[in-house]
Amino acid sequence: MTNTRPTESLQIFLPMRPAALPDAQRLAAWASRARIDVRVELVATLPDCSATAVAIGEFANAAGWIKSSCRTHLPAGDWAALRDWASAHLPVCDVPLSLFNDNGTTPEVLPGEYWVEAGTPCAISLHMAPPEWSLLRHARARDTRLALAESCTGGDLAARITALPGSSALLRHGFVTYSNAAKIQLLKVQEATLARVGAVAEDTALEMFAGALHEADIAAAITGIAGPGGAVPGKPVGTVCIAWGARGAEPQVRTCHFHGDRWSVQYAAGSVALGGLLGLLRGAG
Repeated sequence: MTNTRPTESLQIFLPMRPAALPDAQRLAAWASRARIDVRVELVATLPDCSATAVAIGEFANAAGWIKSSCRTHLPAGDWAALRDWASAHLPVCDVPLSLFNDNGTTPEVLPGEYWVEAGTPCAISLHMAPPEWSLLRHARARDTRLALAESCTGGDLAARITALPGSSALLRHGFVTYSNAAKIQLLKVQEATLARVGAVAEDTALEMFAGALHEADIAAAITGIAGPGGAVPGKPVGTVCIAWGARGAEPQVRTCHFHGDRWSVQYAAGSVALGGLLGLLRGAG
């Protein structure tokens, strides 16, 4: 799309409780990629401003605020509108692919997600959407049902999915098994496994995965140390084991070492799990 108005700086405004924060971070990452100065602010009421500005989410004064030609109001979660606005108003740059891991060589767009160039193995084209939306779209096309088993993320991955309209087409059930006792009782994790390797281990994640997969088509399991405490020898804060797979196939498991605060570790773990699940569905044709 042809760039209709060069932009030197960009302000992004979000409500004080911003469900649209991931949208803003993706837009800010695109603008930075196009060498635009970006400022993201949480506001209760949209302020007067002279720079090019985008408001994402609900604001009581949005109708009057957008009377200025340099201001745009977008609903939260409308990633196509976000992408189209960026294509029209920011310097043209290639929409990058997303790679989900714990050791990207490029700056993170969001914890656990890195933007990479075309041709990078295992990279996924999200077109500015979050991975949970892309997973929902792929699952709808295949009538695929998902199960989750979460420990250190405390249900955050399930919450990300159920925040999307139509998520009942994807998520069948989820378990938050924070204690070892819950892992044993609800997911049939073996006491011997926990005694041998502990809760934060690939073997434990695989048994959690197997326990969650019951009556679903695909599943993911997450167990780790989100911090700020909880580290043990050989397992620092940020150590997370993630397993995922499909019924009738060999599951995959990965140990990641994330950085940042508790929220960053939890969000990154969920994104890596989503990336693994997306890889399954994309590989299914």
